[in-house]
Amino acid sequence: MAITRIDRVVQTAQGQAIAGALVYFLTQPANVETLTPLASVYSDTSGTPGNNPQETDGLGQIGCYLDNTQLYTMVVQAPEILQQVYPDQSLSGGAGTGVTPFAQTPAGTINGTNTVFTLTVAPSTLLILQYNSAVLVEGVGYTTATVNGVFTITLAVAPQAGDVLYAFGLL
Repeated sequence: MAITRIDRVVQTAQGQAIAGALVYFLTQPANVETLTPLASVYSDTSGTPGNNPQETDGLGQIGCYLDNTQLYTMVVQAPEILQQVYPDQSLSGGAGTGVTPFAQTPAGTINGTNTVFTLTVAPSTLLILQYNSAVLVEGVGYTTATVNGVFTITLAVAPQAGDVLYAFGLL
């Protein structure tokens, strides 16, 4: 067994974060009516048992660790949305796509004038760019490019001192 971190965000169709949503991880074959069988979820890479279901925080996020050698069915429940079912979810190195998730703070000076930030990895997909507690939309809030082999993010508006940037995606 190899334990890998998984991060997910639950939001409405309008992009608003849903706090308190329940995210279940089921092993396959899964029964989404009875939410069985529940997968083993860990709170760290050492295999410390974690909660299943996971509950989203105020930003609609969950983060936990799973065995990356198997496929999962992920079920999301919240009053704001209909139950969402995501079958055949795979983590890096497992029985599926071979993609690797990443999460990183972009490098660059946050000073109210700088709009250019870089990542130490070149993701195949930048899924979320979080600016403070908001999620930015590519093409509106930021653009990306690879310049001289460096993955570059250019923001539409310069973040102010004290602001926080965070990127999630796939390698």
